Amino acid sequence: MKSVYALLLALLGMAFSTRSFAATEDSVRLKGFPSAGYWLNKPANAVAKHDNISIVAGKGTDFFHYGGGDFKMTTAPILLFNPDADFTVTAKLKVGFKDTYDGGAIFVYADSTHYIKFLFEKSHYGTMSVCSGVTNTYTDDANNAVAPTNEVWMRLSKRGNFYGMFYSMDGKTWVAARQVNFQPGGKIKLGFSSQSPLGASCESIFSDIQYSPKGFTNGNTGE
Repeated sequence: MKSVYALLLALLGMAFSTRSFAATEDSVRLKGFPSAGYWLNKPANAVAKHDNISIVAGKGTDFFHYGGGDFKMTTAPILLFNPDADFTVTAKLKVGFKDTYDGGAIFVYADSTHYIKFLFEKSHYGTMSVCSGVTNTYTDDANNAVAPTNEVWMRLSKRGNFYGMFYSMDGKTWVAARQVNFQPGGKIKLGFSSQSPLGASCESIFSDIQYSPKGFTNGNTGE
């Protein structure tokens, strides 16, 4: 995802701090979710309706802690929900890519140094890439697949401490991107996010969102 990201920003002399953006509703309801959502870092704009949400990230926003240890950013807006003990969330994600590292993500969030980020972004290779990162103080990076368009289907599922991330290019055939045992301590949240680290803004549209209070049993499809 960001093999030269920290060095690039250091050379440009860019400094960011955690901040919030223009006000939106603090309580957001999505169909089928067991709780209302709330914002960690408010977006530039957001519109939620039934099983869809559009999130516009403002300028210079990301959630990432470089593995080399000298760069951390926690400004991306994330809509967080209190999920069930086990769950599966599936959504179609369309991202209005403009600049490198623009993207949308499904999150598992414990705190600013412990989270899972399942991301669809414009990579530094210029491709539209399905990526995954697990942050235990520092973020690891994995580019999982290149998409032919700016739309993919994504699925994240939790069964106990076992998490699976899956993607599909057509909403029918699913591929496992990553499976990981994640034990951050404390209660986790489930979230949706958008980011624009090097750009002015980025809109991520999550549609046809489906939530189930059950974890995956099929390691190939996430079902």
